[in-house]
Order: sequence, then structure tokens, then C-alpha cells
Amino acid sequence: MDKLSIKDIPLEDRPYEKFEKYGSLILTDAELLAIVIKSGSKELNSVDVARLLLSKHESGYAGFKYLEEASLEELMEVQGIGKVKAIQIKAVLEIAKRINSNKLNETKIKITSPKQVYDMLSSELKDAKVEHVKVILLDAKSHVKSVITVCIGMTNKSMVSPKEILSEPIKQLASSIVLVHNHPSGDTTPSRQDILLTKKIIDYATIFDITLLDHVIIGANGYTSIKETNNSLFIGGRIL
Repeated sequence: MDKLSIKDIPLEDRPYEKFEKYGSLILTDAELLAIVIKSGSKELNSVDVARLLLSKHESGYAGFKYLEEASLEELMEVQGIGKVKAIQIKAVLEIAKRINSNKLNETKIKITSPKQVYDMLSSELKDAKVEHVKVILLDAKSHVKSVITVCIGMTNKSMVSPKEILSEPIKQLASSIVLVHNHPSGDTTPSRQDILLTKKIIDYATIFDITLLDHVIIGANGYTSIKETNNSLFIGGRIL
């Protein structure tokens, strides 16, 4: 079957023209992605290549989530995707992630439970292939001031220093913080290192009049609050 080029598609059905005339909401995921990758291959037009990308499955991921998790090399395995296009796709996804992060930071969310922490960060952390350590900074009324990423890919949390975790809360004059990290294995049972890090941050934060409210571990199937499972560590601190 001969390739149907973009020029062979009726003008009103081409991604660029549809976007210009009707706006982005009317476009399918494949059509939006086709605009990013611009051109296809000898056998496939840009929409076909986009559909092929979005149909890829790896480790349970598909669609844009697969594109976010895939490496450049994995994207380049798809016909019509070279290094430049793979980098363009990853760059656009990173922009989207940062926009969502900024929106979150601008929203006056009040944290009152570990479930809220999970709801806030689970979409980013529950399926992550490597460990992320984040800190939620709160004001005196437990409203979110910002969410910062301390590190990504750390396999030994004892290597995360109190300085790395507390430097930004100190700068932003946070009243309290919630420490959050994920377990890529999916098992959210706190490890010995998790408990030791929690105790260390409680001790150091107190010096700067900052309260560690909780340490929440996120996995594929839910979360564990170290405060709920080991409240003795937090005696004297405010309760989420």
C-alpha cells in the first residue's frame, strides 16, 4: 500500500490546519505529536509515526507515559524517529512536566493528611523507574509554598544529606516540610535507611525551627506514612 502523505490528507484534516482553525483541544494525541515530530519516513507520514510511537508498550507503560519513560535510544527504534526528533519529543514532555510543577506550586493547597501528599505526587512518582526524593515546603498554615526535587536516581538514602534536604526550606522560610520519596519496587515498606533518614531530618530541622510533619513513601499500589507507622519518631511535632 502506498504511503498517504500529509499532503494527500484533506486540508481541513491536517494537524497544523486543524490546530490553527479549531485549536488544540480538537486534535488527537497522535495529531499533536505529529506536529512536534514534523515529518515521517519514506513509508509513514508524521501522523502514522506518532500513532506508532503512542502504541508502544514497555513495562506496562503506553502513550505519553511511555514516551516520558523511554530513553532516546528506545524512541529511535521507531521508524521515522531519529536522534533530533527523539530529543524534541523528550524536550516537549519535560516542558509539560515543568508547567504542571509550576501550577502545583502556585496553588494554595493545604496539606492535612498523607493521602493528600500521595494524591499530589503519585502521578509523577508511583511508576517512576528510579528513586526520586522530594520535599514539600509548607507555611505556618500548612499551605504548600513549593515542591522541590532533592535528587533523582539515588539508591542509598543515607547518601542524601540533611543539607540537601533542608537548604531550600531554610531559604524559603518554611514552617514545616513533608519528605517524600518513591520505591521503584512498588513495596512501600519503610527500610532501615528510611527510618534513619527520617530521624536525622527531624533532629536537624528542629535546629532551624522547621517541623518535619511526615515522610511519605509512594509505590505503584499506594503509599506508606512513616508517621502513621512509627509515630514515636514524631512526638512533639504537629500532626498531619
